[in-house]
Amino acid sequence: MAKGLFATYHPAVCMLFFLAAIGFGFSTQHPAYVALSCSMSGAYLVYLRGWRPFLRTMGMCVPLVVFVGLLNSLFNAAGATVLWQWGPFSVCAEGLCYGVAMGGMLAAVLLWFACYNEVMTEDKFTYLFGRRLPTVSLMVTMVSRWIPRMVSRGRSVHDSQEALIGGYDRSKRGMLRRGVRMATVLVGLGMEDSIQTADSMSARGYGATIRTSYARFRWHARECVVMGVLVVLIAANAVLLVADAGAFTYYPRVAAVEPSWGYATYALMLGTPFWVELERLRVPWRGSSYGKQSCTRVGAHGRE
Repeated sequence: MAKGLFATYHPAVCMLFFLAAIGFGFSTQHPAYVALSCSMSGAYLVYLRGWRPFLRTMGMCVPLVVFVGLLNSLFNAAGATVLWQWGPFSVCAEGLCYGVAMGGMLAAVLLWFACYNEVMTEDKFTYLFGRRLPTVSLMVTMVSRWIPRMVSRGRSVHDSQEALIGGYDRSKRGMLRRGVRMATVLVGLGMEDSIQTADSMSARGYGATIRTSYARFRWHARECVVMGVLVVLIAANAVLLVADAGAFTYYPRVAAVEPSWGYATYALMLGTPFWVELERLRVPWRGSSYGKQSCTRVGAHGRE
């Protein structure tokens, strides 16, 4: 279970927050907004999963930022400040800054998706979209479950082959033969699982009536308050971010970052999972039972 009070809120509130964070993160390359998005998403990921998973994720994000920055600077020579030139290739400071900002934007989005995977579980996603989009919600839920299962099975098949064969041919032909054998095993296991899943769904009457959800999340006063604040912050950021992003340019020279109220508004919106923790000051912490009391889930036999 994800850490923090925000994960116990109604799935609609969590979904609105992540849609806003990821959507605004994709919409601008303003360095201040990119830095805020990276820092807030990184802090929330550390809060949810700890330092080691965060460092593993950053091990993928940092090379991405460096690669995008170098790639853009090599193929975009529109800047006025030339840092290095060799033949037809030239590296400009403006192109490098723009590439780093684009890489930071992608890294922030990846970090937000990592936080999303911790908070928005499959049952929450199915609860939100199971009735309105039953096919899409079922497909997303099955794919999100299928990918880690195939990865785990691939590792098991790899370990089994090494244990049985005692090593394998490391030439190109041997690696290709080993990859084809592993793919064949995984495809067979996937087809077998799909047949079992289809039989199980048919036996349980899937599609016979309106889809229901195992977990039911009810609204409380705190959800209404946080949802209202989020809507106001999203509307304010939509106006301020467009104004700040339109006033900032990278070419022909990088513009200066001017102070703006939009930075504080954006940080307040991205910090929603942190400022909702202020609820602890009003409601005493009661251990693990607090999560159940704060986010009511109603099952087939009443309240859990």
